Amino acid sequence: GPDFGYVHKEPLFEAVASLDSFGNVEVSPPVCVAGKEYPLGRILIGSSFPASAGRRMTRLVRDFLYAQRVQAPVELYSDWLAVGNVNEFVTFVPTSDKKRFRMLLASPAACYRLFREKQKEGQGEATMFKGKGTALNTKRVTINKVLSNDALAQQNQYVQRCIDWNRDILKKELGLLEEDIIDLPALFKLDKQGKAIPYFPNTVTMTVLARDLGIPKPFGPVVGGECCLERRIRALLEPLGLRCRFLEDVASYHGSLGEVRCGTSVQRRPFAFKWWHFVP
Repeated sequence: GPDFGYVHKEPLFEAVASLDSFGNVEVSPPVCVAGKEYPLGRILIGSSFPASAGRRMTRLVRDFLYAQRVQAPVELYSDWLAVGNVNEFVTFVPTSDKKRFRMLLASPAACYRLFREKQKEGQGEATMFKGKGTALNTKRVTINKVLSNDALAQQNQYVQRCIDWNRDILKKELGLLEEDIIDLPALFKLDKQGKAIPYFPNTVTMTVLARDLGIPKPFGPVVGGECCLERRIRALLEPLGLRCRFLEDVASYHGSLGEVRCGTSVQRRPFAFKWWHFVP
């Protein structure tokens, strides 16, 4: 269409993997890091770091992104995921305060804290996946069952370490403080290859439409007639002036290791200033 353009990069001798998907190319909001301004933010791509071997984005595409020096890329560790895209554990939402945004991170630790809290309140038999049992899990899953699953706990401790490694990199490379980060409850499980896939629809993989958030409906434990995961996410995000809209995507995307963002595209309003005049 008019006013649209694209660049086509096709590797001749490299195999293309899921890390070449554009869910593995994100960009931060504008940031200032150690006195250096990034008015167009910084590109974030997933890689096999800190491991010396593993999947990486095709060199052709990686080199192209590194050439965009105004948005100097940051490589994160995403090869621990089955799909391996950065948008599976990090996203950004706008705010109206001085910072202008918050970074959201998937957090198994936050999920376990929430579930233990509900268990102490006597809600241990609250059931997950209501109405979606056969699509998400073949057995009745309760808070008690999740918390008593030692294998799942160990897997999520590993996942949390991977996310924490990225958290430290993002804080350093984007100049963030802990108060700029919000941990959203998430759970993962490892497949036969030892790669992580979401245990329930991954809410971090949301679509951000200004103040409206299209969030994958997690089908978490129902407490008091409401999903406790949805309630916690609303409590974290709505005070920032954001509107949470939970979208059912189990059959459409989650079942194929994707979420809402994987099947949607957003047309953004361009900057008013001439962004192509910026130099690194």
